[in-house]
Amino acid sequence: MAKGSGILLLIVLASALAGAQVLGQTPGGPEPDFKNAFVGSSVACSQPSHTIFVPRLVAERAKIKARLLNLLRDSLYDDARGVVNIARENEIKKLANKLRGRQTD
Repeated sequence: MAKGSGILLLIVLASALAGAQVLGQTPGGPEPDFKNAFVGSSVACSQPSHTIFVPRLVAERAKIKARLLNLLRDSLYDDARGVVNIARENEIKKLANKLRGRQTD
């Protein structure tokens, strides 16, 4: 048992050392040249822009899902603090039922 924990301790120390060396490095390479970037040079996109068309029903469903996820996250945080918001719980129930109803369509 002591031999296994000693090996584990060595692995943890080695990974901590490797992590400390990685943190000391600056990510992203050299600093950007802000002085030349704001001197009036124009920036143009070399690639053409693309337009994505989303069907109306898909967009409506995505909006409902996004609203439901935000409410669920807020509700989770409030539950952790011991707060109950009945209006929010009713809205969650209404949105969940709306999603269930549209799923069968």
